[in-house]
Amino acid sequence: MPVLHSSGDHAVHYFRDLTPKGAVQANQYAVVDSGEAMLLDPGGRLVFKRLLGEAGRAFPIGRLRAVFVSHQDPDVVAALPSWVLVAGDVRVYAPAAWTRFLPHMFSERPEWDFVVEVPDEGSEIPLGKVTLRAIPAHFLHSAANFSLYDPESKILFSGDVGASIIPPEEDSDFAGDFESHLRYMEGFHRRYMASSRACRRWVSLVRELDVEVIAPQHGAIIRGRDNVQRFLDWLEGLECGVDLL
Repeated sequence: MPVLHSSGDHAVHYFRDLTPKGAVQANQYAVVDSGEAMLLDPGGRLVFKRLLGEAGRAFPIGRLRAVFVSHQDPDVVAALPSWVLVAGDVRVYAPAAWTRFLPHMFSERPEWDFVVEVPDEGSEIPLGKVTLRAIPAHFLHSAANFSLYDPESKILFSGDVGASIIPPEEDSDFAGDFESHLRYMEGFHRRYMASSRACRRWVSLVRELDVEVIAPQHGAIIRGRDNVQRFLDWLEGLECGVDLL
């Protein structure tokens, strides 16, 4: 089982090879602390059965207590009804701006007490004995979007920020030399990130954190403080989105 971090009662698992050929490749992550588990951006129905099996090897599914969704894209949220069904006692943490759209997936559910709205300014999310932090990442690329920071592992789950599109023959779990990896990120970020101002705002928030790993929803994981800083420096100066109109 691929593990990004493991110490005592705290572990972070990652799942990178579940997306069928022809669909957008997407990563899924799980944080486990003191016997309680959270899934991050669990994906669509295309990966649900495979992720359920893989996640069940990492932790008992009955101990799934939370699902965090960074934004509203189908490769993030489409399988939410299935996860709520199999987990039972679970909370779904989602951007407040997008929760009113959830009834389109949960039309048969009479109550909504399992949904926890994350306000625009972010929030703290308890899991086991740790507290995770939702970090605003608005307009990167979604209008209401969040990264999630785990202070125990020093991992920032960044959603689409830091995503890379890598040819299958060159794919690997972790980014190598940053300058070489940049070619797999640049086109995506110029197209999908809204503006340089939004990028700089996110970078300013991330620089206040102690980050050793950036774990994006697509492509290779950026590991090591040097690579993290190189990525932040690059993103801080990037022209993208409306800057290019």
